[in-house]
Amino acid sequence: MALSAQDKMIYVANKLGLSTLKNMQGSTRVIYDQSTTAALDHTLFAGSAQRNFPLTNLGANGNQFQVDEALLIEQIGFFIPDADDGQNYNGLAPAPFGGISVKFDLVIGNKTVMKDVVVEGAGQQAFYNDGAVGSSVITLEGVGILIPPQVEFYVRASAFITTTRVASSQRLGCYLFGTAALLNFNTTI
Repeated sequence: MALSAQDKMIYVANKLGLSTLKNMQGSTRVIYDQSTTAALDHTLFAGSAQRNFPLTNLGANGNQFQVDEALLIEQIGFFIPDADDGQNYNGLAPAPFGGISVKFDLVIGNKTVMKDVVVEGAGQQAFYNDGAVGSSVITLEGVGILIPPQVEFYVRASAFITTTRVASSQRLGCYLFGTAALLNFNTTI
């Protein structure tokens, strides 16, 4: 029998000694960050505390969650910002030269938990795809990866042209979507 997202969060939290996580408010959460400077390599979410909305939706805590907050990542997606304002963006496929693909690592704490994963601008090679041409989302079906509270995380990513596999200097953004636990005081404040 497969664990639900909530069961997995509680299981991992207990293994980490986070016994109060089960009492927090359950939610669905999407976090994102973007680099609006064209470059060959990007480190997304690191340094996000220095960026404001709409460049990121993370607050002053940046790339770590508060006490008793967590995110079980169920989808990872990428996008290309149109300009440095962070307000307009495109998916990976409708780009010149046959589309843009992204190779990335997900690092939580000091551990690389996903390594050399490729999001293909023309469709996934190994993970579930939503069926849309040029999907830029990986769904971690039945797996999920937990980002616990107060642990820094980031995504290292590089873009390349899908058809030629040549590195491409791009602006790049990433979002993480999944089941979340939010701080809940269980009292009137």
